[in-house]
Amino acid sequence: MNETPPFIQPEDKPSKPDADAAVAQTAELDETAVTRAGDTASIIDTGNIADDASGKEPTLRAGVRCDVGARERNEDSCLIFSSEAGGHFSLVPFGLYIVADGMGGHTNGHVASRIASRVAAHYILNKIYMPLLQTLGPPTQVPIQEVLLDAVQAANTAVFEDDPEVDSGTTLTVALVLGRRLHVAHVGDSRLYLLADGKLEQISVDHSLVQRLQDVGTLTAEEATMYRYRNVLLRAVGQGEEVEVDTYMRLLPRTGKLLLCSDGLCGFVSDETIREVMSQDFSLPQMVDELYETALAAHSNDNVTAVVVDFSL
Repeated sequence: MNETPPFIQPEDKPSKPDADAAVAQTAELDETAVTRAGDTASIIDTGNIADDASGKEPTLRAGVRCDVGARERNEDSCLIFSSEAGGHFSLVPFGLYIVADGMGGHTNGHVASRIASRVAAHYILNKIYMPLLQTLGPPTQVPIQEVLLDAVQAANTAVFEDDPEVDSGTTLTVALVLGRRLHVAHVGDSRLYLLADGKLEQISVDHSLVQRLQDVGTLTAEEATMYRYRNVLLRAVGQGEEVEVDTYMRLLPRTGKLLLCSDGLCGFVSDETIREVMSQDFSLPQMVDELYETALAAHSNDNVTAVVVDFSL
């Protein structure tokens, strides 16, 4: 992330009275889209996939580029884990994808992103994936959204307590694909997008000063791209004993792509350009490389991470 003023504590947030209402409005849901924290989906209720007339097996494939870019040190971290099991007792597709972006200008941003991504992954795999491998009896019922919340809180604690004398923090965006359900936990301004039917949709909501100012009408989208403090975060992992986490759940279409990225990409490349790149007939390694090169061509001065997940469910 770019060099920024100090992290804005909650008491320093913009205090316009309609700010919270504006943010809440962006989270209004419909039946097929998003549900907030408290969703009761569990690992024994994974959205079974009906047999496709084509006979094709459901698949999850991922490409990743996590590059230092124009910086001297890479403060981004990412993690991908996917699993398939064939045979009579097959498992539903399972994919865990994480991007964390250490806070620029802070001493241990690179350490914070590594800790957060790995602690969160370890927690989720233990609580959700390992029970799926049980051979005796049905998998243990676990509320998935609750697990994701606890995973991010565990990551927050690990970063916060790693070195109390050092100020560090990180974004953390977690996407869990289980069957056709997408479960998300998110803090900061790394992003999660969904590309389906030629349309690119931003799933996550940035926890940034510039996003808040847009929500309350102080900045236009065009002004936001040039705003001096557009990389100041209002929430980050590791900045306090607890962190507020956004969680989402939605049913995925049969085919499409997910993109998790740090702001070294989405902070410099427009959504329309990202959509154009992701709509090309590239292999996944070619696609993440093209996204990276597009960010550099747009004069990104940050680390660049792009995780693209191609799914056919």
